Formats: sequence, structure tokens, C-alpha cells
Amino acid sequence: MDVHETDAGLEITAELPGVAKEDVDAFLTDRTLTIKGEKKASKTVSEKDRQISERSYGPFRRVMALPYVPEHGQIEAHMENGVLTVVVPRPDEASASPRKIELRKKG
Repeated sequence: MDVHETDAGLEITAELPGVAKEDVDAFLTDRTLTIKGEKKASKTVSEKDRQISERSYGPFRRVMALPYVPEHGQIEAHMENGVLTVVVPRPDEASASPRKIELRKKG
């Protein structure tokens, strides 16, 4: 998995050769991005007393803490030619900066 920071935010790429788009899920919880899926078993060739398996398979999961909370609905993801790309835009300065809360008397 590669993570690149751009002026607009983060671009995360993961090479997933042989993994179908339907077998990959991406989830966001607060500042945590989770990518998980499963690579289906490859073809195994048996010759007498030996087996040859040239590819690994099974479930995978990657969890990454983001440096900020992205705005809801702004994350984009697509998969092409076995490469998953997730784009996490940086939130607006106004929504990312701390806001002072005015203290008032009760009542």
C-alpha cells in the first residue's frame, strides 16, 4: 500500500492483482480507513506426489489512521487493472480548525 500526500489530501493505492472488485471493501470510521477483501484460490496443478501453486490467496485487511477526519461523502475509490485507489480530500480549513464555544450563564 502506498500513501501520497497532495495539496488536495491523500491518495492511497494498493496493488491487488488477481482480486476482483467485488471481493474488496473499504470502510471509514472517524479517522480510520479499513481496506479488506479476499483473493480467491488459484489453480493448483498436481503431478504424481507434488503440487504446484504459484499464487497466494486468502483474506487480507489493512487499517490506516488518517491525519484528519474527512468530510462525509467526499472520499472516492475506484479499482482498475488490479490497483485500488482511494482519494481522501483534506477538509476545508473552516471545518478542520478548532471553533471557540461561547460560555453562557445557565438560565
